[in-house]
Amino acid sequence: MITEKLNPERRAPNCSGYSLKDPHFWTEAWNEGYRNSLSARRRPDLNPVDYWNRLAGRFERRAELERTGRRVGRVLSWLEGQGVLQPGMEVLDIGAGTGVFTVPLARRGAKVTALEPAPAMLAALQKGVKAEGLSRVEFLCREWEKVDPAAEGLAGRFDLVFASLTPGVRDVATLEKMMTCSRRWCFLCDFAGRRRSPAREELWRIIFGEEMPLPGHDVIYPFNYLYTSGYCPSFNVWVEDWDEELPMEEAVAGLEDFFRLYTEVTPEIKKTIAGYVEQRAVNGVYSEEYRVRLGMILWTGGEKWELETGAV
Repeated sequence: MITEKLNPERRAPNCSGYSLKDPHFWTEAWNEGYRNSLSARRRPDLNPVDYWNRLAGRFERRAELERTGRRVGRVLSWLEGQGVLQPGMEVLDIGAGTGVFTVPLARRGAKVTALEPAPAMLAALQKGVKAEGLSRVEFLCREWEKVDPAAEGLAGRFDLVFASLTPGVRDVATLEKMMTCSRRWCFLCDFAGRRRSPAREELWRIIFGEEMPLPGHDVIYPFNYLYTSGYCPSFNVWVEDWDEELPMEEAVAGLEDFFRLYTEVTPEIKKTIAGYVEQRAVNGVYSEEYRVRLGMILWTGGEKWELETGAV
């Protein structure tokens, strides 16, 4: 079964005319990577915020998992080692979700502004903050792409502008906006290469008759843009893998939600997804292995290093 391909072209980034040491090369590579990515294949008639609203409950449960705690611990330990985390500092958490980082940062004495565009995610975050008795957290229900730092009083306001695994930082403009809001530190965590998600990849081949495109987010673009722009970013990369077990119904619903972003989920597609899960479930439980590589970048927006091109 093959449905209509939304964008079958596979083109390499066309950055001719720019050196690898020129930030314009990485600006264009990032834009081209996004244009040919999974993100760009999303249906224009759907609001992606609705998708994140449907995932709020699942994200709230994931926040309690041991593997989530390990990732949070790794990130915060690295920031502590870099001398970033200080009591009383002001933090902007972009794409805060259900509060995986907002809550532990606030526990450490930071004043956190949590920006999250999905109301259901934000409601879960507010519930968690209230349960912890944290009083130094503010909430902004906004899309980062639409924020105007100068007009909204956010420019130069934060000691740390923090963004982890958020689709909000997806190009140079949204990256530069982070620096506009920061008076010192910026932190970005994103995927580093293809994520291993067997069910989505196999079902994509069945439904669309092609390999699933790469995601539009890859830490290679912001890191190299910052480096070639003259900043001095610190960088750390690691691999995470885990098994996730779900009741069959929840696994089917999650896959339907995912594919609904890219095509109409017809009765035939529903049957294909249900059959895929049913064949692999044991005693009504579906299990899948995931594997991702993640990278995190820390930098300051201070004086730039002079590059070989002479640009500063």
